[in-house]
Amino acid sequence: MTLAPELVCPGCLGALRPTDDRQPLPGVHCDRCDQPYRADQGFLDFIDQDTSGAAGLGPRLMHSPLLASIYERLWRPMFVTIASGTAPNYAEELEQVLAALAPAAGGVVVDLSCGPGFTGRHLAHIGRFSRVYGLDWSVPMLQRALVVADPKFPLLRADVAHLPFASGAVAGVHAGAALHMWPDPDAALAEAARVLRPGGVLVASTFAYPESRLLRPIAATFHAISSARVFEVEELRGTCRAHGLHDFQAQRRGALILFSATRV
Repeated sequence: MTLAPELVCPGCLGALRPTDDRQPLPGVHCDRCDQPYRADQGFLDFIDQDTSGAAGLGPRLMHSPLLASIYERLWRPMFVTIASGTAPNYAEELEQVLAALAPAAGGVVVDLSCGPGFTGRHLAHIGRFSRVYGLDWSVPMLQRALVVADPKFPLLRADVAHLPFASGAVAGVHAGAALHMWPDPDAALAEAARVLRPGGVLVASTFAYPESRLLRPIAATFHAISSARVFEVEELRGTCRAHGLHDFQAQRRGALILFSATRV
């Protein structure tokens, strides 16, 4: 069995050798690191330690089987409604994501922090990309994504700050409602920029401080309780630029922001 060329060892970025014939992804071995990576749970696992003890209430909840079971149906609609002030419109949201991912047409796309797989599964079946991977660090979220077995949407367990993709091998990276939960957003955005090809695009949504200063204490309280980050828009723009991601575009709804940036 051959392995897609964009997949590499996250430790040394060296080639991986398949060790079985599992579908849609086999177990693999990095000969340079002498490191095996298993795929016997239905996803290719690049994390060799338990991450369920993540710091902060919000990150810990992402490892909860209960939350994984209600994430798409209850949890995500609730926080989108609270943060934006309007009920979620998933058809409109998907169209916005697809429009921003237009430069990635025909190439490989990665859905970072894919959770139970709602958006990534849609991207995989829309037919515009050669391959779409779902990537998360939470076993319960990936197990929930596997409830709908989907060979078009191979799943990876990996750290967003150490992506298992070759440099310049990816056409598009999507991270929906995720940056605010990452332990090190700067390192993760640097990795997204590394794996993107020139002209490739990052599309992400997260929390940003409201433009109204009267609402900022509410956002600060949310951050204190949940350990979820709230960003300044210029902070996001500057971080993208620092890692070679330019042409920053943003759309806002209340405290939610959808932004994109292109790899130069």
